[in-house]
Amino acid sequence: MTRAEAVGERRAEILAATIRVLTRDGISETTTRKIAAEAAVNQAMLRYYFGSKDDLLFAVLQEIMHTTVEIVRSTATADSDPRVVIANSISAFWKRVENLPELQLIQYELTFYALRNPESARLARQQYAGYSAVIEELLKESYARAGLVCAVPIHELARFIVGGLDGLFFQFISDRDPVPVQQNLRLLIAAVISLAEGTAPPL
Repeated sequence: MTRAEAVGERRAEILAATIRVLTRDGISETTTRKIAAEAAVNQAMLRYYFGSKDDLLFAVLQEIMHTTVEIVRSTATADSDPRVVIANSISAFWKRVENLPELQLIQYELTFYALRNPESARLARQQYAGYSAVIEELLKESYARAGLVCAVPIHELARFIVGGLDGLFFQFISDRDPVPVQQNLRLLIAAVISLAEGTAPPL
């Protein structure tokens, strides 16, 4: 194993330990002492790999963002039906939250934490811009393969999808009842398809 690989592996271990502590104790009770104990390293090692506690927390947020984007991107297929791509991308976001609701809660906590710091507020913007971008990319590829034109600008449709999902995710992590969310997801998918095909009633 090269030094770079060893460093990458140790960073990944620390990030995983930080997520476990955040999941167990919440952001307000998470300390570098707890993280170091969970990762079986000393606090000096945390500073060596990540700098300050805030730097470490924001690295966790970026890791969650990256993982979510990769999960959604993995749903990409050669399917030329934009309706399938819309349904698959929305469903992929939902499955991530349904399977790991505590991780979604951590993500929201870290997002609000980042927004309170002018130097890190960009991470919140990058997060939502990244989610919109991956959906936009999948939709553009699908419409190109199908030789079709979306009835609304694709970047606006992608933002609409992310906004709709965010509301449903907040509801789910509040009451942990998947049934109404699954029903509303079907409505969201139908609404997005209707907008994309130009069959939604005019405002």
